[in-house]
Amino acid sequence: MIDAHLVAERPPFLLDARLRVAAGEVLALLGPPGAGKTTALRIIAGLAVPTGGHVLLDDVPLHARPPARRAVGMVLRDPLLFGHLSVLDNVAFGPRRHGAGRAEARRVAAAWLADAGLGALADAAPGELTPGQARRASLVRTLAAGPRVLLLDDPLGGLPDDTRRELRALLRRHLSCFAGACVLVTDDPGEAAALAARVAVLEGGAITQEGTPEEVSRYPRTRYAASLAACRGTASVIQGPGHVR
Repeated sequence: MIDAHLVAERPPFLLDARLRVAAGEVLALLGPPGAGKTTALRIIAGLAVPTGGHVLLDDVPLHARPPARRAVGMVLRDPLLFGHLSVLDNVAFGPRRHGAGRAEARRVAAAWLADAGLGALADAAPGELTPGQARRASLVRTLAAGPRVLLLDDPLGGLPDDTRRELRALLRRHLSCFAGACVLVTDDPGEAAALAARVAVLEGGAITQEGTPEEVSRYPRTRYAASLAACRGTASVIQGPGHVR
């Protein structure tokens, strides 16, 4: 479980938000641009320095641990792939870092790539991938490292509709069996409903509402939350993850 009190003062902005995410749970962090969503993820990952609060993983403080020792994986909208390595060796990087031999790490990586429909591109360079392929490679590269916490920062943003649907299906499949805690950042309530069982609305650095996608849609507490139900494709959000009408 992740138990985080995220405090970051960046005058005039102040992030002061509490998040608790259980193992096996996906929490969607919804909010307008500038609400502090990415900053929240970066603090959990150890990539941004908080000015207060705490981050606990199964009651163990993470504040003194560098990012590489937090067992946290982060997937960004702009994939971070090593340009000098093949797609296969990018995915094998995590297993290698955790002690697997080269042959075993590449075997594991090949299985992840095949699962993501990228088996034929194992020897390709990252620069040869389409944006959708690069996002898929980035996702399985992160999962192959075996994180206990998965942070997804707008992983579907900016993609064509068909590519977005394909990647969302891949994400949903992997999140349904991910044993760790997951936080998904998005400004799309449809994505939140499709991928997460619980939603937290972040506005101006503070959590203004928390509940299931259906609860937030039906009983909004702020003007922004009310606007979510009116967004394209999300007029009615029902029955938790995977169901939007």
